[in-house]
Amino acid sequence: MRQRLGQHFLVDPRIVEGILAETQIAECDCVVEIGAGKGVLTEVLVSQARFVVAIEYDQKLTETLQARFAAVPDLRILHADARSMNYAELFQKEECLGRKMKVIANLPYYAATPILLSLFESARFVYSCTLMFQKEVAERISASPGSKAYGTLSVLAQYYSEVRYCFSVPPEAFCPPPKVDSAVVHLRFSETPRADVVDRAHFFTLVKAAFIQRRKTLKNALVKGPQPVCSRERLVAAFHDLGFDDRIRGENLSLHDFARLSNQLSARET
Repeated sequence: MRQRLGQHFLVDPRIVEGILAETQIAECDCVVEIGAGKGVLTEVLVSQARFVVAIEYDQKLTETLQARFAAVPDLRILHADARSMNYAELFQKEECLGRKMKVIANLPYYAATPILLSLFESARFVYSCTLMFQKEVAERISASPGSKAYGTLSVLAQYYSEVRYCFSVPPEAFCPPPKVDSAVVHLRFSETPRADVVDRAHFFTLVKAAFIQRRKTLKNALVKGPQPVCSRERLVAAFHDLGFDDRIRGENLSLHDFARLSNQLSARET
Protein backbone atom coordinates (compact mmCIF):
# COMPACT_ATOMS: atom_id res chain seq x y z
CA MET A 1 0.00 0.00 0.00
CA ARG A 2 3.07 2.26 -0.16
CA GLN A 3 2.57 3.71 3.32
CA ARG A 4 6.13 5.02 3.31
CA LEU A 5 4.65 8.06 1.53
CA GLY A 6 1.87 8.40 4.10
CA GLN A 7 -0.69 7.27 1.54
CA HIS A 8 -4.21 6.51 2.69
CA PHE A 9 -6.54 6.38 -0.28
CA LEU A 10 -10.02 7.82 0.08
CA VAL A 11 -12.60 5.14 -0.76
CA ASP A 12 -15.85 6.33 0.83
CA PRO A 13 -18.10 7.95 -1.84
CA ARG A 14 -20.02 9.85 0.83
CA ILE A 15 -16.85 11.73 1.80
CA VAL A 16 -16.15 12.48 -1.87
CA GLU A 17 -19.67 13.90 -2.18
CA GLY A 18 -19.14 15.98 0.95
CA ILE A 19 -15.89 17.46 -0.35
CA LEU A 20 -17.50 18.33 -3.68
CA ALA A 21 -20.49 19.91 -1.93
CA GLU A 22 -18.19 22.14 0.09
CA THR A 23 -16.19 23.16 -3.00
CA GLN A 24 -19.23 23.96 -5.19
CA ILE A 25 -17.56 23.46 -8.56
CA ALA A 26 -19.05 25.23 -11.58
CA GLU A 27 -18.57 24.35 -15.25
CA CYS A 28 -16.30 27.38 -15.73
CA ASP A 29 -13.96 26.53 -12.82
CA CYS A 30 -10.33 25.51 -12.96
CA VAL A 31 -9.45 23.04 -10.21
CA VAL A 32 -6.13 21.86 -8.78
CA GLU A 33 -6.22 18.49 -7.06
CA ILE A 34 -3.26 17.82 -4.77
CA GLY A 35 -2.62 14.16 -4.06
CA ALA A 36 -4.69 12.59 -6.84
CA GLY A 37 -3.84 9.07 -5.64
CA LYS A 38 -5.93 6.52 -7.51
CA GLY A 39 -8.15 9.10 -9.17
CA VAL A 40 -11.32 8.73 -7.09
CA LEU A 41 -11.82 12.50 -6.90
CA THR A 42 -10.17 13.14 -10.26
CA GLU A 43 -12.82 11.15 -12.09
CA VAL A 44 -15.59 13.34 -10.71
CA LEU A 45 -13.68 16.61 -11.09
CA VAL A 46 -13.10 16.19 -14.84
CA SER A 47 -16.86 15.78 -15.32
CA GLN A 48 -17.67 18.99 -13.46
CA ALA A 49 -14.87 21.54 -14.01
CA ARG A 50 -13.61 23.36 -17.08
CA PHE A 51 -10.01 22.27 -16.48
CA VAL A 52 -8.29 20.12 -13.86
CA VAL A 53 -4.65 19.90 -12.83
CA ALA A 54 -3.98 16.74 -10.81
CA ILE A 55 -0.72 16.61 -8.82
CA GLU A 56 0.68 13.31 -7.61
CA TYR A 57 4.03 12.65 -5.92
CA ASP A 58 4.14 8.88 -6.43
CA GLN A 59 5.68 8.02 -9.81
CA LYS A 60 3.78 4.75 -10.32
CA LEU A 61 0.45 6.31 -9.39
CA THR A 62 1.15 9.19 -11.77
CA GLU A 63 1.77 6.77 -14.63
CA THR A 64 -1.41 4.88 -13.79
CA LEU A 65 -3.42 8.11 -13.77
CA GLN A 66 -1.92 9.23 -17.07
CA ALA A 67 -2.90 5.93 -18.69
CA ARG A 68 -6.38 5.91 -17.18
CA PHE A 69 -7.22 9.48 -18.22
CA ALA A 70 -5.26 9.61 -21.47
CA ALA A 71 -8.39 10.44 -23.49
CA VAL A 72 -9.46 13.34 -21.25
CA PRO A 73 -8.43 16.61 -22.95
CA ASP A 74 -9.09 19.07 -20.12
CA LEU A 75 -6.88 17.35 -17.56
CA ARG A 76 -3.19 17.77 -16.88
CA ILE A 77 -1.52 15.23 -14.58
CA LEU A 78 1.72 16.33 -12.98
CA HIS A 79 4.28 14.19 -11.21
CA ALA A 80 5.53 16.69 -8.62
CA ASP A 81 6.16 17.35 -4.94
CA ALA A 82 3.33 19.61 -3.84
CA ARG A 83 5.46 20.98 -1.01
CA SER A 84 7.83 22.71 -3.43
CA MET A 85 5.48 23.54 -6.31
CA ASN A 86 5.57 27.03 -7.78
CA TYR A 87 1.82 27.55 -7.43
CA ALA A 88 1.91 31.12 -8.69
CA GLU A 89 3.36 29.88 -11.99
CA LEU A 90 0.98 26.93 -12.16
CA PHE A 91 -2.09 29.07 -11.51
CA GLN A 92 -1.20 31.46 -14.33
CA LYS A 93 -1.06 28.80 -17.05
CA GLU A 94 -3.05 29.64 -20.16
CA GLU A 95 -5.50 26.76 -19.67
CA CYS A 96 -7.11 28.64 -16.81
CA LEU A 97 -7.48 31.96 -18.64
CA GLY A 98 -6.53 33.97 -15.59
CA ARG A 99 -9.29 32.53 -13.40
CA LYS A 100 -8.65 31.98 -9.73
CA MET A 101 -8.21 28.33 -8.82
CA LYS A 102 -10.21 26.09 -6.58
CA VAL A 103 -7.92 23.67 -4.77
CA ILE A 104 -8.98 20.26 -3.48
CA ALA A 105 -6.63 17.98 -1.58
CA ASN A 106 -6.47 14.88 0.55
CA LEU A 107 -3.15 15.86 2.05
CA PRO A 108 -0.65 13.32 3.39
CA TYR A 109 -0.19 14.04 7.07
CA TYR A 110 3.57 14.60 6.89
CA ALA A 111 3.24 17.19 4.09
CA ALA A 112 0.00 18.99 4.98
CA THR A 113 1.39 22.07 6.71
CA PRO A 114 4.18 22.82 4.18
CA ILE A 115 1.69 22.52 1.31
CA LEU A 116 -0.78 24.85 3.02
CA LEU A 117 1.95 27.44 3.63
CA SER A 118 2.96 27.22 -0.04
CA LEU A 119 -0.64 27.89 -1.06
CA PHE A 120 -0.73 30.93 1.22
CA GLU A 121 2.24 32.36 -0.67
CA SER A 122 0.15 32.26 -3.87
CA ALA A 123 -3.07 33.38 -2.20
CA ARG A 124 -3.88 36.03 -4.83
CA PHE A 125 -4.42 33.26 -7.40
CA VAL A 126 -6.65 31.07 -5.20
CA TYR A 127 -10.42 31.31 -4.90
CA SER A 128 -10.84 28.56 -2.31
CA CYS A 129 -9.28 25.45 -0.82
CA THR A 130 -11.17 22.40 0.38
CA LEU A 131 -8.57 20.33 2.18
CA MET A 132 -8.47 17.16 4.21
CA PHE A 133 -6.04 17.08 7.14
CA GLN A 134 -5.33 15.02 10.19
CA LYS A 135 -8.12 16.13 12.53
CA GLU A 136 -5.71 17.73 14.98
CA VAL A 137 -4.28 19.94 12.22
CA ALA A 138 -7.76 20.85 10.97
CA GLU A 139 -8.69 21.94 14.49
CA ARG A 140 -5.58 24.10 14.70
CA ILE A 141 -6.31 25.79 11.39
CA SER A 142 -9.90 26.63 12.35
CA ALA A 143 -9.30 27.39 16.04
CA SER A 144 -10.50 30.58 17.71
CA PRO A 145 -8.53 32.81 20.12
CA GLY A 146 -8.45 31.49 23.66
CA SER A 147 -8.57 27.81 22.71
CA LYS A 148 -5.75 25.32 23.19
CA ALA A 149 -5.60 24.59 19.46
CA TYR A 150 -5.18 28.26 18.52
CA GLY A 151 -1.70 29.08 17.26
CA THR A 152 0.46 30.29 14.39
CA LEU A 153 -1.35 28.21 11.77
CA SER A 154 -4.73 29.53 12.96
CA VAL A 155 -3.66 33.15 12.64
CA LEU A 156 -2.03 32.69 9.22
CA ALA A 157 -5.04 30.81 7.82
CA GLN A 158 -7.40 33.50 9.08
CA TYR A 159 -5.16 36.24 7.69
CA TYR A 160 -5.59 34.90 4.16
CA SER A 161 -9.06 33.37 4.27
CA GLU A 162 -12.38 32.74 5.93
CA VAL A 163 -11.90 29.34 7.56
CA ARG A 164 -14.62 26.80 8.20
CA TYR A 165 -14.31 23.36 9.78
CA CYS A 166 -16.62 21.24 7.62
CA PHE A 167 -16.79 17.68 8.92
CA SER A 168 -14.79 14.88 10.48
CA VAL A 169 -13.72 11.79 8.55
CA PRO A 170 -13.28 8.39 10.26
CA PRO A 171 -10.32 6.09 9.52
CA GLU A 172 -12.52 3.56 7.73
CA ALA A 173 -13.11 6.06 4.91
CA PHE A 174 -9.58 5.24 3.71
CA CYS A 175 -7.65 2.22 2.54
CA PRO A 176 -5.52 1.42 4.40
CA PRO A 177 -7.16 3.17 7.37
CA PRO A 178 -4.93 5.65 9.24
CA LYS A 179 -4.58 5.45 13.00
CA VAL A 180 -6.21 8.85 13.57
CA ASP A 181 -9.33 10.72 12.46
CA SER A 182 -9.21 13.23 9.62
CA ALA A 183 -11.27 16.33 8.89
CA VAL A 184 -12.16 18.58 5.98
CA VAL A 185 -11.60 22.33 6.17
CA HIS A 186 -12.80 24.94 3.68
CA LEU A 187 -10.85 28.16 3.19
CA ARG A 188 -12.46 30.95 1.15
CA PHE A 189 -9.60 33.22 0.18
CA SER A 190 -10.09 36.99 0.35
CA GLU A 191 -9.27 39.49 -2.39
CA THR A 192 -6.94 41.17 0.11
CA PRO A 193 -5.60 39.96 3.47
CA ARG A 194 -8.23 40.06 6.21
CA ALA A 195 -6.18 42.33 8.47
CA ASP A 196 -4.44 45.62 7.72
CA VAL A 197 -0.72 44.94 8.21
CA VAL A 198 1.97 47.56 7.53
CA ASP A 199 4.96 45.19 7.48
CA ARG A 200 3.95 41.65 6.54
CA ALA A 201 7.34 40.10 7.33
CA HIS A 202 7.30 41.67 10.80
CA PHE A 203 3.73 40.48 11.36
CA PHE A 204 4.61 36.87 10.49
CA THR A 205 7.71 36.96 12.72
CA LEU A 206 5.66 38.38 15.59
CA VAL A 207 2.95 35.72 15.31
CA LYS A 208 5.46 32.88 15.15
CA ALA A 209 7.39 34.20 18.17
CA ALA A 210 4.19 34.56 20.19
CA PHE A 211 3.50 30.82 20.10
CA ILE A 212 6.98 29.27 20.33
CA GLN A 213 6.70 29.18 24.13
CA ARG A 214 2.96 29.12 24.75
CA ARG A 215 3.16 29.12 28.55
CA LYS A 216 5.04 32.42 28.66
CA THR A 217 3.24 35.73 28.74
CA LEU A 218 3.27 37.48 25.38
CA LYS A 219 5.72 40.07 26.69
CA ASN A 220 8.25 37.47 27.73
CA ALA A 221 7.77 35.43 24.57
CA LEU A 222 8.47 38.45 22.35
CA VAL A 223 11.38 39.81 24.38
CA LYS A 224 13.07 36.77 25.95
CA GLY A 225 12.04 33.97 23.61
CA PRO A 226 14.26 32.12 21.09
CA GLN A 227 13.33 34.75 18.48
CA PRO A 228 13.16 38.14 20.26
CA VAL A 229 11.04 40.61 18.30
CA CYS A 230 11.80 43.90 20.05
CA SER A 231 13.11 45.53 23.22
CA ARG A 232 11.09 45.44 26.43
CA GLU A 233 10.82 49.24 26.41
CA ARG A 234 9.21 49.33 22.97
CA LEU A 235 6.87 46.48 23.85
CA VAL A 236 5.77 48.07 27.13
CA ALA A 237 4.97 51.30 25.29
CA ALA A 238 3.04 49.43 22.58
CA PHE A 239 1.04 47.48 25.18
CA HIS A 240 0.17 50.74 26.92
CA ASP A 241 -0.96 52.42 23.71
CA LEU A 242 -3.11 49.45 22.70
CA GLY A 243 -4.53 48.82 26.18
CA PHE A 244 -3.22 45.25 26.35
CA ASP A 245 -3.03 43.50 29.72
CA ASP A 246 0.53 42.69 30.80
CA ARG A 247 -0.48 39.08 31.56
CA ILE A 248 -1.93 38.14 28.17
CA ARG A 249 -0.51 35.25 26.15
CA GLY A 250 -0.35 34.86 22.41
CA GLU A 251 -3.42 32.61 22.44
CA ASN A 252 -5.51 35.53 23.76
CA LEU A 253 -4.93 37.77 20.73
CA SER A 254 -7.16 37.75 17.68
CA LEU A 255 -5.88 38.19 14.14
CA HIS A 256 -6.65 41.91 14.32
CA ASP A 257 -4.95 42.23 17.73
CA PHE A 258 -1.76 40.78 16.25
CA ALA A 259 -2.03 43.17 13.31
CA ARG A 260 -2.47 46.17 15.64
CA LEU A 261 0.52 45.13 17.75
CA SER A 262 2.72 44.54 14.71
CA ASN A 263 1.76 47.90 13.22
CA GLN A 264 2.41 49.67 16.52
CA LEU A 265 5.86 48.12 16.87
CA SER A 266 6.70 48.80 13.23
CA ALA A 267 5.73 52.44 13.66
CA ARG A 268 8.03 52.76 16.68
CA GLU A 269 10.97 51.55 14.59
CA THR A 270 10.75 54.62 12.36
